[in-house]
Amino acid sequence: MIQGLSLPLFVTSTICLLLSFFFVLLYHRLTSRHEESVKYYLIFSIAALVSGIFFGAFAVMLNAGDNLTYLSISNRVTVVAAMFTTVLSLHFYLAFFKFEAPASLKWCYGICAAFSIATVIPSSLFLDNAFYATSSYYTGLAFGPLFELWGVWILVLAVYCIFILFRVFLRQRRRQLQTREKEQKDSNTSTVLLLLLANTIWMITGVCDMLTGVQVADLPPLTWIGSFLVTSTIAWALVLHIDDLYEERRLLSDRLMYDHLTQAFSRSYLEIRLTEAVNLMLRRELKWLSVCVFDVDNFKTINDQYGHASGDALLTRITSIIKENIRQSDCIARLGGDEFVILFTETQNENHAPAIVERIRAHVANTQFGEGDNAFNASCSFGIVSVTPDQLTMNDLPNQMLSSADEALYSAKHKGKNAVGMATLSDLS
Repeated sequence: MIQGLSLPLFVTSTICLLLSFFFVLLYHRLTSRHEESVKYYLIFSIAALVSGIFFGAFAVMLNAGDNLTYLSISNRVTVVAAMFTTVLSLHFYLAFFKFEAPASLKWCYGICAAFSIATVIPSSLFLDNAFYATSSYYTGLAFGPLFELWGVWILVLAVYCIFILFRVFLRQRRRQLQTREKEQKDSNTSTVLLLLLANTIWMITGVCDMLTGVQVADLPPLTWIGSFLVTSTIAWALVLHIDDLYEERRLLSDRLMYDHLTQAFSRSYLEIRLTEAVNLMLRRELKWLSVCVFDVDNFKTINDQYGHASGDALLTRITSIIKENIRQSDCIARLGGDEFVILFTETQNENHAPAIVERIRAHVANTQFGEGDNAFNASCSFGIVSVTPDQLTMNDLPNQMLSSADEALYSAKHKGKNAVGMATLSDLS
């Protein structure tokens, strides 16, 4: 039985050591490359490392029944590692779920440190260098009353972990009922339930081993199974959490890149695209660069007459019309209100931007917006400026092009609206 347990223990020890190195590297990458606040990755890495040491020492202890030196070392390492595995798991739960613990972690670490000192020094009050047949499965060291107190302390820590997870579960359930984001919250609640179950099994196996140690029961070693289950469950929860981190990053990127109403690009992203396009022209990779600024004619009147909801729907529909008529290399961005910008890039000698804009103007003018009594027609006015690589002689060209296209837009307004105004580089000069 003892020999049969050694291989699984050494395998689990190796897995935990590999997990610790993997999550250390992951922690370093997330903090250095992406500036994510993932302190709990480091905490789990240390916990996995200590768990690996615990499993390895436990395997040696099971096979050291006839060697007092090996038995003494492995017993003491197992005691210290089991203790810190538990408190590190508690630390992880508090950090991962951002839970304010009623008791300070400093006291937990301090008590564990005191027990560690007592473990290192052979004593009849704690662990003495003498064989003690704890059961028919394995042999330990002779223990005293302080060791029994240590067992109670480990049990208290385990119960406290379960208590914290239970409180977290209640908090997640409460939030789930208060939010519409059911799918995400259900996922978080399931993770807490899984951790709660794993920790309960861990505590039960620990109690079984404790009863065997004081010769109340005669069971095979079970704590290592519960400990490995908890370590594996936490690792799985962290792997799932990586998806959440990058989903949050993607949503943040979308908020910065897209206008939330129309799904046109944002002004900040337009500035990036415009600067990139100018750089491409400097390298002669583009033949033409055109900027078109446009807005909706009499947009305030439409809002006042048909309501802001109709105005918002109008902006969204116009954006869709633009996207249907421009090419994949072009883009549309919303500057604010009813003002938009279309960026055209052309790799051929002919500039197609004016023809595309005229087609868009006619499409918008011939489209009926709204429904029923709220049906109405609308039009847009446009201002375009186009440059070629030979004309890139101005400082701050992106802003100059936007200003010139804006002036061309107002020129179109003065012509009676629903028109296209043109500007040239000579106008800019």
